[in-house]
Amino acid sequence: DEVKAVIELASFSRFSDTHRLFLEQLMESVGIVLNTIAATMRTEGLLKQSQLLTSELQSRQTELTKKQEELHATNEELQEKAQLLENEKKQVENKNLEIEMARRALEEKAEQLALTSKYKSEFLANMSHELRTPLNSLLILSNLLATNQQGNLNDKQIDFARTINSAGTDLLSLINDILDLSKIESGTVSIEINDMPLAHLRQHME
Repeated sequence: DEVKAVIELASFSRFSDTHRLFLEQLMESVGIVLNTIAATMRTEGLLKQSQLLTSELQSRQTELTKKQEELHATNEELQEKAQLLENEKKQVENKNLEIEMARRALEEKAEQLALTSKYKSEFLANMSHELRTPLNSLLILSNLLATNQQGNLNDKQIDFARTINSAGTDLLSLINDILDLSKIESGTVSIEINDMPLAHLRQHME
């Protein structure tokens, strides 16, 4: 048994048996009351503690819910950014593919142009050679006729020969220019840039 309380009683006369019996019965009732009060106090303490724990739990639950909502919002934002990055990555890949295709197309065009230029240069060189051979013979013959060393041509025939020689010379110069251009395009000749007096250029044009 545990002592809960002590009650001290005093009387001017001696306690009788009746008094003692009454006190014994009263002691049991007082014990019950004290136990009830103690139990009530413990219950109130536990209730307050439970209320505090419940309030703290609710506060933590609210905070946890808020954190979960923030986390959910962050996850959604991250997913949106990830999707945006994925879309941008696909756009960059598509753009790189387009650039690569355009580069290949340009390379093919460049190869075709180079091949065409080569064929053209070869054609011009061949044609120039084929034209220069008979043209040189024509110039020699027309020059001989224009000089009239035999003295058997009249003035009109001599003028015709001179005209043929002059036109042939101009044509040969044009063929040589075309041949030079074809050599430049094919890379078999280089261009030298030098100063030229205007007087020389004028004499050449005359």
